[in-house]
Amino acid sequence: MDLNSAHIEQFYEDGVIVVEGLLRLEEIETLRKRAESVARGEHLGERHRQVEPAVTAGKVGADSYAASVRKLSHVAFADEVFEAHARNSRVLDCIEALLGPNLKLYQDQLFMKPPRIGSRQQYHQDQPLGFNIEPTTEMVTCWAALDDATIENGCLWMLPGTHKLGALGPDEFAEFEEQSTSGALSDERPIELKAGDCSFHHGHIFHSSRPNLTDQRRRGYATHYVSARCRYTGPPDQENDAILVRGRSFAECI
Repeated sequence: MDLNSAHIEQFYEDGVIVVEGLLRLEEIETLRKRAESVARGEHLGERHRQVEPAVTAGKVGADSYAASVRKLSHVAFADEVFEAHARNSRVLDCIEALLGPNLKLYQDQLFMKPPRIGSRQQYHQDQPLGFNIEPTTEMVTCWAALDDATIENGCLWMLPGTHKLGALGPDEFAEFEEQSTSGALSDERPIELKAGDCSFHHGHIFHSSRPNLTDQRRRGYATHYVSARCRYTGPPDQENDAILVRGRSFAECI
């Protein structure tokens, strides 16, 4: 799967594109089954798992522990099924078209968005939140829909063009969030996907998701890729275990 020139032009203009039907049915089913397995506590440690805040606070209940899980992180780094997806050639072809031929997987998140209690994710940019790379622009996320993602069940919302603002801080995050919740953010756009569709977004684009108001999960798997030519700028004692997924590594780079 190669992105055409129109895809690439749209990505640099808007900061997000959608590629329909990128994943095959059997691939989706494999990821769904593994998602439920890891949500039950298999394969991954506790530090990689986050429960819905309202459940943790005792405000709402869930039918099971797995049904309370909000997201899991660093999944591909410990699980071969999700690593296989992170290395999917059709996904990497799209990433290569945007970042070049030498690619590393820096981080990932499996979002479970449980029914009825799946909470809102406030407006933010991915790259400033723990992605310690330079240049900061060399990061693209693939968000793979394991279920249909709709407005009702909490699909992503994007602010096209905001990637051009560069990396901003908490004050700007809070301003966009306040405008959104008050209904004053006219430029925000829902990214509704069918299961198997993938969206690709720039590390600096502002995005959010809304609560799941339905009786079904809204599962999505985000893999964050960076150019292998990026330099690591984080604390020396912080774990930097980026996985080379295409091409080659470079001396003194991530």
